[in-house]
Amino acid sequence: MDYQRRIAALRAGMAQRGLAAYLVPADASMEYLSGVKRVYRNYTHMRQNCLELAGLVITPEQVLYFIPRLTGMGTLPFLEGTAVTKAVSIPDPDLTGETWLRELKTLGLSGKHIGVNRDIRAQAVLMLQNVLEAKVTDESDLVDSLRAIKDEEEIALMRKNAEIADQVYHEIMPMIRPGERVRSIEREIERRFETHGCSCPSFPGECIVLGPNSGPIFGMNYDKIEKGYTVAFDFGGMYQGYCSDFGRTVFVGEPDRELVRYHELVMKAQLDAMEALKSGECTGQMLNDIAHGVMDQAGIGAHFIHRLGHCIGKDVHERPFLAPGEHTVLKPGMTFTVEPSIVVVRRCCIRVEDVVLRTETGYECLNRITKDIVVVEA
Repeated sequence: MDYQRRIAALRAGMAQRGLAAYLVPADASMEYLSGVKRVYRNYTHMRQNCLELAGLVITPEQVLYFIPRLTGMGTLPFLEGTAVTKAVSIPDPDLTGETWLRELKTLGLSGKHIGVNRDIRAQAVLMLQNVLEAKVTDESDLVDSLRAIKDEEEIALMRKNAEIADQVYHEIMPMIRPGERVRSIEREIERRFETHGCSCPSFPGECIVLGPNSGPIFGMNYDKIEKGYTVAFDFGGMYQGYCSDFGRTVFVGEPDRELVRYHELVMKAQLDAMEALKSGECTGQMLNDIAHGVMDQAGIGAHFIHRLGHCIGKDVHERPFLAPGEHTVLKPGMTFTVEPSIVVVRRCCIRVEDVVLRTETGYECLNRITKDIVVVEA
């Protein structure tokens, strides 16, 4: 990965906006810009001394990496090849961030205009404002715009991860049978991703099991699969720092006409939205409107309860979204999910989800496994 090019592009944006520095927490944006591995999985937060100050401080001349000493023992030896010019270890007795503040004062940032990423912790922002008396503004779009367009190396990783997701789905199919516990399937999905080289799930994936006797739609599910249920998958893995996000639906026992119709509508909504990419310039709102329009015309729009999708890369949810009010043009090199669904409580959840690459001529669907109706014997 060309981290120096990414830092240079960010600095160009900083110069245009008059920023003396740009702060990034120890998350996916840090990993993207510098090559320093993110500290923890995106979907969990651990309390550790001054961890909220961990991350990058980028100036026109330097890239400083701040990390608590305990955590730094695992990351500091691996900074070769990254864009970091100076690493600063925050000692455990430092409960107030004095080490961090001292370094920023040395950089001459007191009273200056500092841009931050939206995910920066509140403590850091308050210290910048109250102690350094800096002007602090949200400049997240500077990094968002860089991360949105994937280069060839990133696209290759996204393709590989989509292949892994397809394979995991294929491998867990024998577990979809009456009497199997949902949590057992979810644990096996995680294990399969690790078997295929993923470091962890890209998000807390789910088997959304709905039927006459099913429990809550989302969240921890201890149900057993029964005849007449639908099993809708929503899962993904983290492969070399990049995320997958996948969805298919399995019917336990032969579906009735209504369920077959729902499945056909979900497939049509997805295909119509993706095919629109061949017609020219598209925005996230345009694709969202197309998919929701399919459901509305069929009289079941109330059962499509979410946006159509989201961009995906180092985070499972990246901007821009395929959603109302999203007017960003989808450009070649962007990767995003297209994931329509129909949810009817105590009846069914039918969904499909693929990662799509925007190309010069339209799109490439990175997931290749079948979208046909899949029925298991009950």
